[in-house]
Amino acid sequence: MKDSNQTTEDFRLVKAFKAGDPKSFEDLVRRYQRQVANIIYLTLGSREGVQDISQEVFVRVYRSIDKFEFDASFFSWIYRITVNLCIDELRRKKIKRALSLDFLTEGTLEREKKSKKQLLASDGVLDDEKREIILGALQMITQEHRQVIILREYEDLTYAEIAGYLGISIQAVKSRIFRAREDLRVLLKDYFEERT
Repeated sequence: MKDSNQTTEDFRLVKAFKAGDPKSFEDLVRRYQRQVANIIYLTLGSREGVQDISQEVFVRVYRSIDKFEFDASFFSWIYRITVNLCIDELRRKKIKRALSLDFLTEGTLEREKKSKKQLLASDGVLDDEKREIILGALQMITQEHRQVIILREYEDLTYAEIAGYLGISIQAVKSRIFRAREDLRVLLKDYFEERT
C-alpha cells in the first residue's frame, strides 16, 4: 500500500536527481523495479519481454524525469509509462487477451499467498496451469478493467489510491472492478466447472 511517506520520499529522490545526484535515480529504480515488472507480467500475460520492457520503462523515466511536475504521485507517473509501453507491445504482437478467478473476490490474493506456503511439490503443475488460465483471462478483458484489477489485487491499493493514480472517481473504480470481475466469471466459468 502506498502512503504519504512514500510519496514524500519519492519526491525527495526526484528532486535530488534533478539537482544532479545520480544515486537518487538508482534508489527510485530499486523502489519500483519489482512493481514495474509485475505490472508488465500481468498486462502481457507472460514473462517474455518483461526484462526488456522494464528497462525501457526506466530509460523513459530517466529521459523524461525533468517533465515530472509533482502534481501526482511518482508511482502514478511510472505506472502510466509502464502501461503505455505494454499497450504498444500488445499492439505489436497482437497478443490475445485473457485473466483468473483469483480476482473475482476481495482478499483472494492474500489467501493464495498463504496457501502457497502449504502447497506440495506435486501441486506445482496445477498451480502453473491455473496461473496461465488466469493470465489468459486477464488479457481478454478491457485495458481499463485490467488496470484496476492489477492495482487492486496485485498492488493491494485502496479504491482511493487507484482513483488517484488513474485520475477517476472512487465510484468509477468500484464500477470497473465490479464489471471486470463479472467479465472474468463468464470467461473462467467453464474452466473452473471442469475442475469441481
